[in-house]
Amino acid sequence: MITITRFFENHLANPQISAEELRQFAEDHIGKLKALPALPADLTALLAPTETAFDAFDEKLAARTTYLAAQIGGTITKDEVLQLFRTTVRQREGRVRDKFPKGSAEYAEFYPQGLKDYNQARLGQLPGVLDRFITAAAKYQATLGPELLAEFNALKTSFATARDGQVEAKGDLAQIRAALAAARNVLEMQLGKNILTIAIHHLGQPERAKDYFNQALLEDPTRTNEDDVTPPPVG
Repeated sequence: MITITRFFENHLANPQISAEELRQFAEDHIGKLKALPALPADLTALLAPTETAFDAFDEKLAARTTYLAAQIGGTITKDEVLQLFRTTVRQREGRVRDKFPKGSAEYAEFYPQGLKDYNQARLGQLPGVLDRFITAAAKYQATLGPELLAEFNALKTSFATARDGQVEAKGDLAQIRAALAAARNVLEMQLGKNILTIAIHHLGQPERAKDYFNQALLEDPTRTNEDDVTPPPVG
């Protein structure tokens, strides 16, 4: 039996959907809306508030990423920074692949041997592979966004900080998380409104959903719950 209340729920407020997955899903949706020709007026009207909500969320997500990398860098060992780098570079491979398919020259600038050389990188190799990724992220910043470059620059700083034995605390994680959660809720609610508004135009045509949304971006089987990362106490 159909449960009407399901249509009133915020389905994107799901702890299994990471912040990065939601970011990619929203970015892809915005791109699809822009690419579709001759949208009805009520669908065209969805674009501006969705972009506004996305930009605010993306900004807060980048701020949290930069904070975590800087905070963690001052309190953990070089080996732990290496593990953080390996995890991050695996998580971001999907973003690079979404813009530059495997086999392309651009993809090879980030991942010349796929994920193999990153998974097997040793401490002595970390500065080199970090610099390679940062160079590529800077080169393609217009396509991939500034947050990717900022994230890996922060990881480089974290490694240098851990290597030099320095301790530096930056910002207030609780405030950053609260701001990110608020921005995420706004984006979730806007995307929920978009889903329902678009569905009105295509009732009985579930196959049309793929023209507007890529649900696979919310279902990464290799996900880690990055939203619950908590840096150790400083000092």
